[in-house]
Amino acid sequence: MQDPRIRLGGVLLLSIVSFLSLTGALLTMLWWVICTDHKTSFGDLKTAVMVFILPCIAAVATQLSGGDGVSYLIRISVVLVIASWAYSKRYPGELLDVSVWLLGKTYGFDLGLVGEMSISTTEILADEFRRTRIALSQKGQKLTGSNLPPVIASLLVRQLRLARERACVLAIHGYQGGGSLCPAFVTSSTDIAAGTFCVLIFAVSLIV
Repeated sequence: MQDPRIRLGGVLLLSIVSFLSLTGALLTMLWWVICTDHKTSFGDLKTAVMVFILPCIAAVATQLSGGDGVSYLIRISVVLVIASWAYSKRYPGELLDVSVWLLGKTYGFDLGLVGEMSISTTEILADEFRRTRIALSQKGQKLTGSNLPPVIASLLVRQLRLARERACVLAIHGYQGGGSLCPAFVTSSTDIAAGTFCVLIFAVSLIV
């Protein structure tokens, strides 16, 4: 799916219906099987297990308290899969492009810039955390409850310094709000078909 407008809009609709009903979640999985290449951003099995372990714990707690934990687990899992697929397909600057297209060069540019910087910060934080674990393993150590707080504190300090550096760069370049951007999108017939299917699933989930 090349058009980020259709991809992000479809993911938003499908996430809503998946969270609200089991029928919506099952239809969303059908859409994912038919309309995507089945790729995700989990990377490996260990990462996927770490992502899904909290929903599994919450599902067990829901089931033990008298709720429908199975339905909850299925719905949340589908939301995570769809979000992971959308993230694996993103390209740098797509949030900025879509925001400017949707809200204009003032508010859209500001919101898109914040979104892109937030995603970039998250990616940098994940990379630094990964490098920290590698450094510890080279020293024959593991990440434990005793060394986790200083590691987190160190990562947060680095991110605060990075945020300050970015703010200084924007100030030096005279940024005061808004910006000039002319986004261009490529929309294929496959994108239109997948987007139409998303809208159909959303409508059916509201009716059923």
